[in-house]
Amino acid sequence: MKILEHLRHDPRYKGHLWFFLLSYFFVLFNYPLVRAAATTMFFEEFGAKSSPVAWVLTVVVLSITIFISNAFQARHSVQKVFLWVSFFSTVIFGLSTLGFQYKIKYATYFSFIWKEICIVLQVHLVLAYANNFFRKEDFKSIIGPVGAIGSIGGILGGMLTTYLAKQFGTVFVSWFSLAFVFIPALFFIRTAVLKFEGQKTEDSPLATLNTPTIRQYVFHIALVVMLSQFIINIADFNFNLAFESSISSSSDRTSYLGTVYTWTNLISLVLQFVMLPFLLPRISERSLHLFIPISYLICLGLLLFVGNHFLLPVAMFYIYLKASDYSLFSAGKELLYQVMRPEQKYGAKYLTDMLVYRLSKALIAAVLIYIQSSSILNMMMTAFLILWLFLVIRIFILHRKIFN
Repeated sequence: MKILEHLRHDPRYKGHLWFFLLSYFFVLFNYPLVRAAATTMFFEEFGAKSSPVAWVLTVVVLSITIFISNAFQARHSVQKVFLWVSFFSTVIFGLSTLGFQYKIKYATYFSFIWKEICIVLQVHLVLAYANNFFRKEDFKSIIGPVGAIGSIGGILGGMLTTYLAKQFGTVFVSWFSLAFVFIPALFFIRTAVLKFEGQKTEDSPLATLNTPTIRQYVFHIALVVMLSQFIINIADFNFNLAFESSISSSSDRTSYLGTVYTWTNLISLVLQFVMLPFLLPRISERSLHLFIPISYLICLGLLLFVGNHFLLPVAMFYIYLKASDYSLFSAGKELLYQVMRPEQKYGAKYLTDMLVYRLSKALIAAVLIYIQSSSILNMMMTAFLILWLFLVIRIFILHRKIFN
């Protein structure tokens, strides 16, 4: 395996690659611990129906934080930025846990919001570093194993969350997680110093989409990304409601969430490193993109048949959506960009992965503040999935027209 050759023999990567891999492993390892504890404490104080308001605030705070982080990166090494993000996150989670213990109700809001911001920043910084440090041909050979290491970290972190919550309770999990929020920084600080240099271009990212047909193609991709986030966040909300009504004990809630995150990472690992390598050489890109919404429709139909008031089928549906989003949909989306010119890829990813992704999460969270009926939400998901299918067909009509 290429990554083993780099670890053992390549003088450029030999030490630094180990520290990079350990950093990424512990970033994904700490997330189930932090997320399960923060979610349980938030539900204890505010309930699952309050989560959409917090999601809207998360998008707002994330946008501000990324702006500040980008400004900081212009003057400091990525290692220093990562260190400060990890330290600041540890302080926030610690104060929130202390506030929860002393019955300061709104303290749990900080950890519930910041848990998503912390993982976005840590993953972004580590992978952006890898993109800049490793040679392009080497990066292609290690990105698969890197993803596997991250998934294994998430699996082990989820299993540990379940065990600790059962044995010691939610508050212990929250305090225990603080060490693993900061530990990745201790490894990442040992990687080769590298400053980010912004991509210099006279045009804005959106200006690279400089023809009507390309803009139309990317616009349809952006709509699919938006629909995917609408569906996943509705499923997340439905899961939260079923989860809250089915499990009342704080430690049992944290333990159950640890199990959910373990299975999400495990299924994502199987889909990404067993199914995708087998499927991609054998089926068309169009078939892959049609399979995703069709499989979601089938799973939703089965869920409604069994009954969406029972926690297990709701959790299974949610786990499949999250795992396939991390693996099948992520890989399929990248394939749609491959036919474009490099500067067009940059503009397309900026539009879909930065602007539309955040906007869609904020929009659906705002809707969920006012619409919380399960029957209406299920009808919305069905309509979104049918529209997704039509968009896939339209995307590949444009694909043949523009690139063939």
